[in-house]
Amino acid sequence: MSPARSLTIAMASFCLAVTLVSSIPFNEVRAADQKILHMPDADAKRGKALFAERGCVICHSVNNVGSEVATSLDASNMNIAREPFEFFARMWRGAPQMLALQQADLGYQIDFSGQDIADIFAFVQSREIQEGFTEQDLPDHIKEIIDNGPSAAFE
Repeated sequence: MSPARSLTIAMASFCLAVTLVSSIPFNEVRAADQKILHMPDADAKRGKALFAERGCVICHSVNNVGSEVATSLDASNMNIAREPFEFFARMWRGAPQMLALQQADLGYQIDFSGQDIADIFAFVQSREIQEGFTEQDLPDHIKEIIDNGPSAAFE
């Protein structure tokens, strides 16, 4: 079996296990080996701020704010299940392009904690919080990058 296929099977198994476990209404659940798996509380309002401040909006739009270099992340248009691991898998598949664009547009690679990612995921799933997302939420340096056009690194 190829390493890529083995990894795919392992990830699918992990995602299935987490999906089953996530139906339990606790933030901490016991895994099979009795270690505690911690699922962070997700804060959509904090995710909204991170989405703007960290520069996700340079490539992705929400509520018609941002760029269309990459997929729109409007909750109303999300065609993936509300499954965090699928969202993260899509981010992972786009990682090389995202990292190159971050370096080109921001001059550095964005660093996210697990909590940051959970909060951003909550934001992209929340129609209510997204409806309040406007250009006023963007820091000046992010507005400037959007106004000048995000990097043409992949044109």
